[in-house]
Amino acid sequence: PFRLKLSLRKRFGVPFALGLACLMDLARAIRATRGALRDLASARTWMTAAAEASAALRGRHLLYFNGGFSPPTTAHAHIVKAAARAAGADIVWLDPEPARPGKERWQGETLEARLEMCELMLVDLGLDKCAGVGSLRNDLGPERGSSVELFNVLRVLLGGPGEGRLTWALGADVFEGMHHWSSKAQKCMEPGKTCDELVLFVRGGWTAERVCNAAENLGGVPCDVQILPMPAELASLSSHFARSALAASLSGHTKKVEQEAFRVMLPRVARFCLRRPDVCRIYQEQVANTQLPERAFAVHRGKRCAPLVACDLRASNSQPESAL
Repeated sequence: PFRLKLSLRKRFGVPFALGLACLMDLARAIRATRGALRDLASARTWMTAAAEASAALRGRHLLYFNGGFSPPTTAHAHIVKAAARAAGADIVWLDPEPARPGKERWQGETLEARLEMCELMLVDLGLDKCAGVGSLRNDLGPERGSSVELFNVLRVLLGGPGEGRLTWALGADVFEGMHHWSSKAQKCMEPGKTCDELVLFVRGGWTAERVCNAAENLGGVPCDVQILPMPAELASLSSHFARSALAASLSGHTKKVEQEAFRVMLPRVARFCLRRPDVCRIYQEQVANTQLPERAFAVHRGKRCAPLVACDLRASNSQPESAL
């Protein structure tokens, strides 16, 4: 068990095996949690007070996908569909990141807008009844929201230890950096207690060897893992490009600017942003003060990348306990 699996599909349809979940407004249940979950105790209190919403979440296979979504791009949209389909999830929880040190204005002042953008993205994907947008990381606060408490709360919402299934979608680059906080990371990957599965989306330049090396640096991965290669046309797409297009719209809403916005964002998200000069001004400031991200395939420039193949991510028997 605990083997890395691959999904090499290029196109994904919807819905993604949501089954009976589509009979209930799961988006409304997730939205009902906003502002209510500050810790485990408040999560249990909310489950009693919001019985209908709580019942909609209990026992589900939930895919949790957190990120900046500033703004959400077509790459984010692809990940939502592909990761949920690969995992077989019947509900998706999108969670825009709260403000981080140095980005208080850029992320803090756009949080409400980003929540709405994510909802609009789900509408464009046709998943607005089967997937929702929460604010759990923000509600838990900077300390709890960056700890295993986040997954403990999600597990409580699913009914407690051993109930439902919890899958975490994250970038392979984030997975690689988890060795800096390996002890905490291990606690976030305890099947039946926190995460049962990881879905790693990888961009150009990644190999199975690099993924396995990242796992070894963590002392192995105790939960199931799938890796999802990003399509070539989305591999280097960053929210920075979307912010640049929106910043340019302040200087003149030309046809070219509009086309670029609709190229990197889904239609409802692009229209929403173009009609919000306050959001565009914040993005204009962010673009002016940040560097263009290096294209993903340039990370291993000059190296020939082997194709991604399955590899074992379990901890080696020879791995010393102190390495965790």
